[in-house]
Amino acid sequence: MLTNTITFLGTGGGRVVVFRQLRHSGGMWLNFEGVNILIDPGPGSLVRIFERGLDTKDIDIIVVSHRHLDHSSDLNAVIESATESTKRPLDMLVCPEDVVSGEEPILLKYLKQGIKNISVAKEGKTFEFKNVKIEIKIRHIHSGAETYGLEFLGKGKRVVYVPCGKFYEKMLEGYSQGADIMIFNTTFVKPKGNILHLSAKDVLQMINTYKPKKAVITHFSLEMLKSNPKAIASWLERESGVQVIAAEDGMRVSF
Repeated sequence: MLTNTITFLGTGGGRVVVFRQLRHSGGMWLNFEGVNILIDPGPGSLVRIFERGLDTKDIDIIVVSHRHLDHSSDLNAVIESATESTKRPLDMLVCPEDVVSGEEPILLKYLKQGIKNISVAKEGKTFEFKNVKIEIKIRHIHSGAETYGLEFLGKGKRVVYVPCGKFYEKMLEGYSQGADIMIFNTTFVKPKGNILHLSAKDVLQMINTYKPKKAVITHFSLEMLKSNPKAIASWLERESGVQVIAAEDGMRVSF
């Protein structure tokens, strides 16, 4: 039932929405060719997993795009649950170096023994597990955190995840064309100057450039919620000619 689907455990972005839980913030559960990948386990991820009928014991890989709390705060709780306190190791964690080392790592030291493979993300690296490849694409411009875009490949299918970061020209050349689905963390309606997050206007440029078969917007700020994400998605679809979906908490999208 879950094969080649993405379940949005949460769709909130920005301090007000996440930390008042106006939208949930549990990240995404990607099932790609039978491999279960948890992406960006933010606040509440552990709870949302079970609420959506999923189980942490089924997780094969956890991927963290960057260390900000709304993308990583439940990392330790999920690993503790998935590994039964490190008794049954997780196959792989893919994340930037500052998630696992440095002055303030997110991952607790004792949990490292419960992970078979900690793969440190760097631009251009590729990691493989069974029949799935994870490609680390361009580094994003995002304050206080090493942040990377990601692509997931398997059996002729491709999923692209464009996480947080300021729009810049390299974002129009760093990803792959024609993905089966492309997910954008779309925090604002319009660019916000020095605030390093994508807007719907930025996302339109990327959709027009990459022409995915389907696009999903998520990670909404209070501004986006007030503007109605479904209306923004409809505008993006009209302007690009590509199907665009506004994610909702608990939504499951197939590709």
